Amino acid sequence: MVEERILIIDDSDTTRNRTARLLTEVGYNVLQCSSGKEALGILDEQRVDLVLLNVNMPEMDGYETCIKIRERFALDTLPVIFFTNHEDAESVTRSFQVGASDFVSKRAQQDILLARVNVHIRLARTLRYLRDISLTDDLTSSYNRRHAINTLREWFSRSKRYGTSFSMIFFDLNGLKTINDKYGHQAGDLLLRSVSAACRNLLRESDLFFRMGGDEFMVLCPDTDKKGAFVCAERMQKAVGGVTIVDQKVSFAYGIAYSGEDYKDMDEMLQSADASMYELKQKMKACRQ
Repeated sequence: MVEERILIIDDSDTTRNRTARLLTEVGYNVLQCSSGKEALGILDEQRVDLVLLNVNMPEMDGYETCIKIRERFALDTLPVIFFTNHEDAESVTRSFQVGASDFVSKRAQQDILLARVNVHIRLARTLRYLRDISLTDDLTSSYNRRHAINTLREWFSRSKRYGTSFSMIFFDLNGLKTINDKYGHQAGDLLLRSVSAACRNLLRESDLFFRMGGDEFMVLCPDTDKKGAFVCAERMQKAVGGVTIVDQKVSFAYGIAYSGEDYKDMDEMLQSADASMYELKQKMKACRQ
């Protein structure tokens, strides 16, 4: 079984089952549903690599469903192929206008459908690989600053529009410069990799971990309030406390911002977390003196 998962959205049981058998026989993992509303629920809960979408469906037709899918997933993130008997120029044109990746007639031979699906699956796989390379920090294998800012902007916008919540943890390591100066940059690099691995190992699958640059990191925690973020930060602090580079123990200062607070924009939210982190860092510095 290949790892790619295809979602078939069609109110016809016959069409869904026939298409599912075809795709399953060539090795795809297939999900089925009969309405756009049900499909959106599945997409919120599970990873899907390609959608086959009918046009004529009750309550929410294929065009409206595709629009709502595109509100959640970009064109290069989730391919949507319209699979329908509507083959007139107006229907085809509208399909692409609402965000379709391709269009296949239900009257087409099965090999044509398989060929189109295979092309878009391979293309999505390649784009995903290239995207991962461009968004990953080479040293720590964490997401990089570029991805952090883009993700934070997207999450902040969704929070304002849909009322979804998330928390941000911004933290700065203590002592990286000392380790670099005393033992060399190889030791400093080991510190950064060790801290990154220790934190990622205890985070939830839905949490996102970023290296912002130098010794600064950020974690985005979906559906998490400020109290939950404090718990997460303290767990990371404890995990990082177990890291020793030569004779140096590791710690960090952190700040937290919660989307439920009335920030005017993403930058203000980031500045709030950074200011809280700096305040804690000063207190920790004073305690060491």
